[in-house]
Amino acid sequence: PHELSGGQQQRVGVARALAAEPNVLLMDEPFGALDPIIRTKAQEDLLAIQKRFGTTVILVTHDMEEAIHMGDRIAVMDAGKVLQYAKPAEILARPANGFVETLVGSSERPFRLLSLGRARDAVEPGGAEGEAIPGEASQRDALAELLWTGRPALPVKDGNGKLIGRITVEGLVKRARPA
Repeated sequence: PHELSGGQQQRVGVARALAAEPNVLLMDEPFGALDPIIRTKAQEDLLAIQKRFGTTVILVTHDMEEAIHMGDRIAVMDAGKVLQYAKPAEILARPANGFVETLVGSSERPFRLLSLGRARDAVEPGGAEGEAIPGEASQRDALAELLWTGRPALPVKDGNGKLIGRITVEGLVKRARPA
């Protein structure tokens, strides 16, 4: 393994840990030393493995993007105390205190909330011009595409390529605000 790249070494380490078929896997900053492309792939691989084997993974990270993307639940700690334990959407929408609010980042919160939802969940009736975005894309990615192209709406397609409606800037902005 010492001859492998960092990302490949990381995969070997995870494979070794999973070979023992543990009920719980503790990972401390497992993706910190990886470049962004390999990091994203390694995160997706871990999520797929976790889903397939049902292993409980406790992931220690200081990266809120990573915690929100990877976690079903997040425990925010400070000085050895749990300040908030909740689903990512709850932590983003209703931080328990100022520390948690600072950690989740007030200017990033709307975008992080949108990263939790799929485009298909924000579909509105009607049509729109241009290339359709997959329903599996995140609402955050849909908003980025809308802003990048300067369009008010995008068509949305299902997994079979069938158009299922549209997604709009206006609709996504409403969803980016906590209820």
